[in-house]
Amino acid sequence: MSEFLMKNEEQTRIEKIMKFNRSFDDMSQAEREAWLKEMGEINIEHFFKANQRVFDEDGPHKANPNKAKSQQRRDFFLDVIKNRVKSDPLKFPKGHPVTNYLDENIVIREICMKIENIFDVTKLQTYQPTLEMLHELSKIHIHYLRKEDQLFPYLEKHNFTYPSTGMWKFHDEMRANLKTVTKAVETHTLDDETSKLMKETVKDIFDMTTREEKMLLPTSVKLLSQEEWIKIRKEEEESKDEIGYVFIENPPMWPQSSDEDIQNTTLDKLLLQTGSLSQTQLNLFFSHLPFDITFVDENDRVVFFNKGSERTFPRSPSIIGREVKFCHPPKSVDTVLTILEAFKNGSKDSAEFWITFNERLIHIRYFALRDKEKKYKGVVEITQDITDIKKIEGERRLLDWA
Repeated sequence: MSEFLMKNEEQTRIEKIMKFNRSFDDMSQAEREAWLKEMGEINIEHFFKANQRVFDEDGPHKANPNKAKSQQRRDFFLDVIKNRVKSDPLKFPKGHPVTNYLDENIVIREICMKIENIFDVTKLQTYQPTLEMLHELSKIHIHYLRKEDQLFPYLEKHNFTYPSTGMWKFHDEMRANLKTVTKAVETHTLDDETSKLMKETVKDIFDMTTREEKMLLPTSVKLLSQEEWIKIRKEEEESKDEIGYVFIENPPMWPQSSDEDIQNTTLDKLLLQTGSLSQTQLNLFFSHLPFDITFVDENDRVVFFNKGSERTFPRSPSIIGREVKFCHPPKSVDTVLTILEAFKNGSKDSAEFWITFNERLIHIRYFALRDKEKKYKGVVEITQDITDIKKIEGERRLLDWA
C-alpha cells in the first residue's frame, strides 16, 4: 500500500472514531455494536489522535446530568480500550518510569480486589479491615500526582493535552469519592448510596490502571524520546522526598550510565537592580525562603519556581515551559484564567486565597508583574504556611532560642 493510501486510511479511521465519540449518547446499543464490528481492531495512535482532536475542537466533555448515561459512556470506552485498542507490550528495565507505574499498578489492583472481596455492609466485622485497606488505597494520590506533575508536562509538549484535563479531572473525582467513603466506613455511617459509591470508586481506581496500561503509557512511549524518559526519571529521583513512589521501594536509577548526567554550568555573577549574585548564591537564596514562589511569564508559561526543603505544593522541573492552565486541577483552571485575564487587562493587580491543607492554614497570593510602561510581563504566585504566624501575640523584642 502506498504512503498516500496508508495516510488516507489512517485519516478515515480517525474520523470514524471522532464521529462515534461525538454521537455516542444518541446511538442505540445495536448501533454501537455495529460500529465496533465495522472497526475491528483499533490502533492506539488512531485512538488517541481521534480523542485529542475531539478535545481540541469541542473542548472537555461537559458533565452529563444523566449519571447513568455518563457511566455507560465511561464503561463502553473502557471496554474498547481494554479489548479493541491494539498497542505494543510495555517491557522496560527496572527503574524506567513506565516500569515504576506498572509496578505500582500491580499493588493498586491487589488492594482493590481485597476490598471488593472482604467488605460486606451488613457485617460490622468487615469494617475495620476494609478501613485499613481504604487508608492504604488513598496513597494512590502519590501515583496520580507523579502523572500530573512529571508525565503530563512532557505529553503536552507533543500536543497530547487530553490527559492533563480529562484524566486529571477523573483523578480528582476518585480522590474526593475515596475520602467520602473512607469517612463513612470510619464512622459506620454507610447507607445504600455511600455503599454503592464505594463499589464504584474502587472499580474506577482499578479501571484506571487499565486506562494507563492500554492507552496512556503506550501512547507516551510512542510520543516521548529516550532523552525525555531520562529527564522524567531524573525528575522522579530529584522530587522523591516531595512526591516519591507508592507501594514500591525506591526503584533503581535508570539509566545506570553516569554519561547521562546533566552537568551544571558555572555562571558569572548576575548584575541585579541592587547588587549582584552568582548562580550558587541565587540558588541558595531561593531555596531558603520560607515560602514558595512560582513565576509565570506573559505567555502564561511557567519559567521558574524555587525549590526549598519543604514546599507546600510539590513542583517538578518538568513544569518549566508548561502552560499554567495545565498545572492546576481542572476544577481550579477557570479561577486561574480569570486572574490572568484581570491582570492582563489591568483591572486587577493582585489576588489572594487561604485554604486548609493537611491541617495547615495556607495563604496563596498572586501579583501581576508590570514593566516601567505598565505593560503586563507575568505573574508571581507566593504560597506560605501561616499556621504558626497566626498564633503570634504581643511582642518579642529579645532573642529567645530556648
